[in-house]
Amino acid sequence: MKPETKSICPECGQPLPPSAPRGLCPTCLLRQGIGSRVDSQLATATDSSKSAPSRNEPLPIAEVQKCFPNLEVVSLLGQGGMGVVYKARQPQLDRFVALKLLPDKAGRDPAFAERFAREAKALARLNHPNIVGVYDFGQAGGHFFLLMEFVDGMTLRQLEQTKKLTPEEALTIAPRICDALQYAHDEGVVHRDIKPGNILVDRKGRVKIADFGLAKLLGQETKDFSLTGEQAVMGTPHYMAPEQMTSSKTVDHRADIYSLGVVVYEMLTGELPVGRFAPPSKKVQVDVRLDEVVLRALESDPEMRFQRVSDVKSELDTITGQFPQLHPRIKAMLGFEYKSKRTIWGMPLLHVAQGIDPLTGRGREARGFIAIGGRALGVFAFGGVATGWFAFGGVARGFLAVGGVALGVISFGGVALALAFANGGAAIGSLANGGLAIGLLADGGKTFSLFPTRGPEASAIAQALAKASESRWLLPVMLVLVNSAWLVPVVVSAWAGRKPKARAAGK
Repeated sequence: MKPETKSICPECGQPLPPSAPRGLCPTCLLRQGIGSRVDSQLATATDSSKSAPSRNEPLPIAEVQKCFPNLEVVSLLGQGGMGVVYKARQPQLDRFVALKLLPDKAGRDPAFAERFAREAKALARLNHPNIVGVYDFGQAGGHFFLLMEFVDGMTLRQLEQTKKLTPEEALTIAPRICDALQYAHDEGVVHRDIKPGNILVDRKGRVKIADFGLAKLLGQETKDFSLTGEQAVMGTPHYMAPEQMTSSKTVDHRADIYSLGVVVYEMLTGELPVGRFAPPSKKVQVDVRLDEVVLRALESDPEMRFQRVSDVKSELDTITGQFPQLHPRIKAMLGFEYKSKRTIWGMPLLHVAQGIDPLTGRGREARGFIAIGGRALGVFAFGGVATGWFAFGGVARGFLAVGGVALGVISFGGVALALAFANGGAAIGSLANGGLAIGLLADGGKTFSLFPTRGPEASAIAQALAKASESRWLLPVMLVLVNSAWLVPVVVSAWAGRKPKARAAGK
């Protein structure tokens, strides 16, 4: 009996499951996205030679130079699903350009060549400050190429890996993406692969969309779409609209709106909207109005989404106002925020937040183990309004509260309200001491007490407690023990007041 042969993935070396489509490795697809790996494995599947290369290896710079004598090829920039990109220089114009070579197998596919010519013409007429420009296209040395604008910067993916974007930065980048996509859609071009890797940010902070290699002309007949292959799925998992997973024929510009929603959600929260995910405002401190904008862009049904990218931008501009156009010095005057990377109990060890949050129009709130700010919530809280186990501020709420107005189990302040001991100008508590004292036991200038400690109405118990109050620690300890049953709702409410760390369910 002839032994059963198993197909092996040329990328990871693992056996392929019998249900693998066209011999594609599901593990590699999920890890890398549908891109260069798809091209390479399709090439392997259609090549009868088992020794054929499984990926599009970049040509040496010297060989590329021979094909393009009018350019000075400088270095390799990177490679992806649609080809390899080199940095080059045009001596006559004294400028750097990006030279993109399509895979060699593209030249052997007449349908692909025809589609490339059509897309290249569409891209060449796109002229927008937020789109990487195409200067030239054609064939040289047997290679299809695109000569494009060189962007000196990094991709949004690299930027996200370098640091966590603030909501302000995310909502500065998003409108520029909207501008570029709306312009392209008006020109009849759909990108179909919007993701952080295709969004560039240069050294001056300018945003540009790159790699329209998967874009298609709109308004074409069905036969034109077949040039791409009816079964081909173009895009990157997690960023693709649901309709892209089923049929390429039904995909229109609204697929870009869905992908834009994924990118904005990821910029705001640092996570992908997978499964049952929480709205952005449940994960980070942003205006709750952003929830409606992002969630509407992520609607599974294209009819339920925004119908134009310009509508998304209008909503974002309404929420963020004119803050991105403000001078940096004015931005700095609006507030300051610092959050330590080290955490305790899921909270930052130190969170300092002052001033107005331009995204919400409200005062910034500090939340951490040690919280300092206009509004502070933490174990140790210092601020205008401080809430914590140990709270110090204009208005202080906590187990131990010290402030102008203090509310807690033990309170000291101008106005002190306490379950156990209150001391202040006006003190209300089980044991109260102050100019105006109200409590079970009260001592001060003007007192209202259930058990008077002075005069003919003074009870023996009150006198004993009053005598015990001469001790600096005995009476407070006794009162805390007596009122310990009251601490349970205080602890529960304090814990419930913490903003829990939201997690996307189903991940």
